[in-house]
Amino acid sequence: MKYQTLSKAPGGYDMLLAADKKVYPTDHPVTEKVLSQWYARNPEFGFSIDDPKGFCAAIPLSENGWQGLISGKLAEADLDENVLFNNERDQSIGIHIYHIEKIDPESKGFYKHALSCLGRNIKSLKTANPPLTVCGFSGLCVTPEGIGLFKEKFNCKERTFISTEYIVRKNNSIEVFNAPTEKELQEKLSNGFDLINRCEMLLVLP
Repeated sequence: MKYQTLSKAPGGYDMLLAADKKVYPTDHPVTEKVLSQWYARNPEFGFSIDDPKGFCAAIPLSENGWQGLISGKLAEADLDENVLFNNERDQSIGIHIYHIEKIDPESKGFYKHALSCLGRNIKSLKTANPPLTVCGFSGLCVTPEGIGLFKEKFNCKERTFISTEYIVRKNNSIEVFNAPTEKELQEKLSNGFDLINRCEMLLVLP
């Protein structure tokens, strides 16, 4: 298994941002500048794997940062150095999966390799910071496949924050639509949009 950080992998951040835009074309997107902040201190949390092929962008967060994200107070694009994990300061880390994707649809178990890499990263951090614990694991899931992975394989579920963002499609183009009420959603669908799914903030606690 060949492991490489996204910052050094072919395509790197461009590949990641393009893949995310295909499934979550939000008006408040993550940019290359934001990604550079996420991985300035801990580049190992964004990585690609060659066998099986795929990539994973995990965000290492301080406990306050992670709580802000899973409560809906912070968006992924808002996560900066003020809420990112610092092994010299923090004794708790929250892991948020921004994007995980296998390149070869026929490959099996890519998520297991990704979790293994994340586990090794945390073990390495504990070498210099023995009290370190994981406060939680999460992902804002925006596709049926992502929701299935987090619920069925990662044992994650929604808790207090219930997202009101929906992925809808019209004329082969997808859109992120915020519908706080059922009436707003139904009005959108009556205008010729098809519902793909509701976005879900899924997480698991220790």
